[in-house]
Amino acid sequence: MADIVLIYPYVHRETRKVWLFPPLGQGFIAAYLRTLGFSVRLLDCTFRGTDWAITEAVREQPLVVGVYCMVTMREDALVVARALRERLAHVPLVAGGPMPSGNPAAFLPDFDLVMRGEGELVWAELVGCLGRGEAYTHLEGVCTLDADGSLRGAAKAPLIAKEVLTRMPMPARDLFDHEGYLAYWERTFGYTQTPVFTARGCPYGCEYCDQPIFGATYREHTVDQVMEDIEQALSAGYTRIWFSDDIFMLNWQRSLKICDEILRRGLKFRWDCLGRVDVQRKVFARMAEAGCDRIFFGIESGSPQVLRQMGKRFTPETVRQALHDANDVGIKAAAFFQIGYPGETTEDILSTLQFIPTLPLDYLSFTITYPLPGTKLFDRVVAEGRISEAEQTEWKRAGHNVLTYKADHSQIKLRSAIYAGRARFLAEKHLGWVGKAMGPAITIGTRLALSRMR
Repeated sequence: MADIVLIYPYVHRETRKVWLFPPLGQGFIAAYLRTLGFSVRLLDCTFRGTDWAITEAVREQPLVVGVYCMVTMREDALVVARALRERLAHVPLVAGGPMPSGNPAAFLPDFDLVMRGEGELVWAELVGCLGRGEAYTHLEGVCTLDADGSLRGAAKAPLIAKEVLTRMPMPARDLFDHEGYLAYWERTFGYTQTPVFTARGCPYGCEYCDQPIFGATYREHTVDQVMEDIEQALSAGYTRIWFSDDIFMLNWQRSLKICDEILRRGLKFRWDCLGRVDVQRKVFARMAEAGCDRIFFGIESGSPQVLRQMGKRFTPETVRQALHDANDVGIKAAAFFQIGYPGETTEDILSTLQFIPTLPLDYLSFTITYPLPGTKLFDRVVAEGRISEAEQTEWKRAGHNVLTYKADHSQIKLRSAIYAGRARFLAEKHLGWVGKAMGPAITIGTRLALSRMR
């Protein structure tokens, strides 16, 4: 019977192909708690559902239960909490993860407490208090409700110092549902992939990006820690690695050290990562040599004006050069774009649609802008009266290319722009010279159509 039960409430219901990964954050927490002598059970609902997790949690009769949550998981997280409240009435329920960290009030009183920020050290303090029968409301990073319903303890947990982080264990991979993930990836993609963190945080301040856990910081695990974790992941049967850092090449000198160590150890695997465009060609070349297959770039717009509003520190010209450099050394380039950013004009949208065909892209992702709670963008649209109280809690709609705030253009116009951008990309990627001939015509037709839409 476990002292601590951690639940990952995501349930895979999608019919489209999506990347599914085990919960690394809870893996880190579990690994640290085990070094302190506590037993931990990790219940991943991805392939088994919330009913299974609830039954298993009750069977464990733990000291405490922790439930992770992102924006799109809130309903399932609350289902789990309400069921456990009935069946484990004496056990404290903890909500943690990005959404509880950014909006603790949305999880109280369904949970007894919300943990804000990085969890390892706060979890250790919390379990210690529970084991000794002491109060925990004084802990920094813990939020609860007072008797009058007011929020108590709004501060986030202090960030873990780098010198402490580098002495802590990497995630407890033996707790992950490898059987489920390996089968899903092989069935869906024909290969298997799992995530590895090499560093925490991102110091950049993009207006649309939320940083509720790691904040605007950058702290690295040691290269030895990273290599140990990579080898453990590969030994579980995976053939590819997804480096989950916000920006893998943020410290490009360190990225080169990881690449050198992969080569020195003779590890043969393909890997993908998130990256920025302001790196030198030699970095791409070494990454390719060490097995990098594809880099995902958060480009977001082809309009210089929109890029400045977002807080991006690059220009379309920098983007184009970087993607060509990556392609030239054998790395595929993937890109994320948004349509419908507040203040974006029709000409800005068209600039993006005309910019994309100039890039050597292997993969293209298009979304309607979603003002994520906790971001500067969300605060701006609230201040400008662009989002109602009801819309502020409409979490289910995130990621489904629907408008969740009062934008400058209609949803049909924005979705039409997305469909046109995808159509040209797919035509030019898969239809050879016919697609190349069709591409400009698609954009010309889109210009005419968008100019007539609200």
